[in-house]
Amino acid sequence: YLQITGLYDLRGGASLSFLLLLPAMAVYVLQRFWVGKKSYVTISGKTGSRSNFKSKGMLAEGIVLGVCFFVTAFILYLYSLILWGALVKVWGVDNSMTLENFRYVFTHGRKAIIDTLSIAAVATPLGGLMAVVVGYIAQRKRFFGNRAMEFFSMLNYALPGTVVGIAYVIAFNERPILLTGTMAILVAAYMFRYHAAGIRAVIASLHQIDPSIEEASASLGAGAARTFFRITVPLVIPAVLMGMRYLFIHCMTAISATIFLVSVRWSLLTTRILECMTELQFAQACAFSVVLILLVFCATAVLTGLTRFAAGRISGQGGRS
Repeated sequence: YLQITGLYDLRGGASLSFLLLLPAMAVYVLQRFWVGKKSYVTISGKTGSRSNFKSKGMLAEGIVLGVCFFVTAFILYLYSLILWGALVKVWGVDNSMTLENFRYVFTHGRKAIIDTLSIAAVATPLGGLMAVVVGYIAQRKRFFGNRAMEFFSMLNYALPGTVVGIAYVIAFNERPILLTGTMAILVAAYMFRYHAAGIRAVIASLHQIDPSIEEASASLGAGAARTFFRITVPLVIPAVLMGMRYLFIHCMTAISATIFLVSVRWSLLTTRILECMTELQFAQACAFSVVLILLVFCATAVLTGLTRFAAGRISGQGGRS
């Protein structure tokens, strides 16, 4: 980051980012060969007995619960510090309570809120749609190169954000595809980087669905498109919504690639938080963080509710059938 923004040495920054590329690629390839060939089918259209859950004992359960409680308490402690920092005048100097920091956010930082929500609102549905298409083709269709398509669609997520940001700057900084400084480059970076979680969710969901269900639909005279929209899509909707939730959260909170792609025409919450921290405006940074947390929590609650509703409908239809 300093090599590019401080010394204006794009090639030097790209060379340094290559050091991050090697271990990330090694771990990604190892994961692909280790667990990529395993398959678990849970939706087959056939009746069967349900296996019983085997407990590991009270001691193991107590240890796990204790660790979970400690992690939860620590996370809540961090959130409480951010909230406290947003409600004081000068953190560590003047701890008198005030709402001026939030007034600053909703006046000077209003553009950052609108721009961040706009970019996330555009990238999330596009990424969800792409996840369905790529996941279905990679899992259900057999043609030369389908595994390579899945591999490279996931590769963008495996790379460090710094590498992705520098790559987008180099690739789209000249004509004929000049996207530097536009909303399109941010949407593309978020969509192609974080839609990988949706692809994996769709592929995992399709792994659990026996192909005989789709074959039965085809044998009854339904075409490929009708089978896809009436049979496959309803079964993978919970996975799609989960991927969209993940994509929206990272569109709102991404920073590693964003700092290379954002311009003065676009103001994002994460970059405003970084600016406040570098200018030692800790209270304003905490206020921006609180607003960002609330926006993410609200969107997550909505998408989680939709996911549970879709999963409930699938379970209900399966029970009636």
